[in-house]
Amino acid sequence: MPFQIGALIDGDHRSASQAGVFGFLEVAALAAGMILISARIDRVSPRWIALTGSAFVVVANGGLYFVHPLHLQLALAVLVGMGYGLVFAATIAGAAATAQPDRVYAIGNGGALLMITAIIGTIPAASTRLGPLGLFIGLAVLALVCAPFFLAFKFGARTAETRLAAWRTPGAPGLLFAWAAYSAGAGGLYAFSERIGTSIALPPKQIAAVLSIGVFVGLLGTGAVALLGRNVNRCGALIVGIGGSGLSCLLLGFATNLGLFAAGVFSYWVFTMFLYSYLQGTAAILDATGRVGTLGGGLERLGYAVGTAIAGVLAEHTTYSSTGVLGFVSCALGLAVGYPSLFRALKRIGAGPICEKRAS
Repeated sequence: MPFQIGALIDGDHRSASQAGVFGFLEVAALAAGMILISARIDRVSPRWIALTGSAFVVVANGGLYFVHPLHLQLALAVLVGMGYGLVFAATIAGAAATAQPDRVYAIGNGGALLMITAIIGTIPAASTRLGPLGLFIGLAVLALVCAPFFLAFKFGARTAETRLAAWRTPGAPGLLFAWAAYSAGAGGLYAFSERIGTSIALPPKQIAAVLSIGVFVGLLGTGAVALLGRNVNRCGALIVGIGGSGLSCLLLGFATNLGLFAAGVFSYWVFTMFLYSYLQGTAAILDATGRVGTLGGGLERLGYAVGTAIAGVLAEHTTYSSTGVLGFVSCALGLAVGYPSLFRALKRIGAGPICEKRAS
């Protein structure tokens, strides 16, 4: 997202507010796409959902390279967001019915981090050869390359709970609340991480280095889940993940020097990737069709958008420390309000504190 906004500003001379509207529409469409498809994800093959989403991404990103009127670019922002939402929904559903969803999601998240790194590395070359808007061609080509892999996706198993709406699945309300609250707090704060570094007078190169290294550090979180899988107390892992995310919010929000700033960014990535894998894996345990996981992913994106807006207001009228407190409180609220009912549901199905290893 930051690079898309930068490309529009540099390539089409859009104002920051116009680019911001573009970003909002893309994220909102992504969230809406996931939330809407979650109700039917168990009735349509994930492979066709993913291929349809890929087609949207290819067409929209290709169009953004050639189309310049603002109203058309905003329309394409909605299309590309819907496309990514469908792809994310299909990947969630495609892994939900596997024997070890935690590990599958962790490996997939690790691959996504490496892909992000690769995209960042190719941006200068794309811009040199194709101009400031060359990023969009690169994203279209990437979607084409990934499309054949979606043919391996399969339906998840239908259960008695499939007759219920996803949000009414036992344990789902608590999971969804905690997921959205955590994303609003931690994600909203991280959106201003670059500005936090600037506010404490860190050189731009140091800020860029910390943020880039943070992506690699996130592999530690996904790697831990890939190794542990279900061989760990699930409830304990979820508590550690959301508790660590809350701590990272305080470290980043109250950072006064390079050490605290780096600690906040690195811990954010580690605990976010660790927690995200277990959230998706837990959703798969509650509902193997992927409906709960898809709905959770959509609410996560929606929470991120709302959290970013709230954090921006707080940062403008108070200090970045208040955004750190907001992130911590949001994580704590998810832990206190959402987790108890989720843990009770996990215990009833044999995946709680007592029966976790036996269930695996």
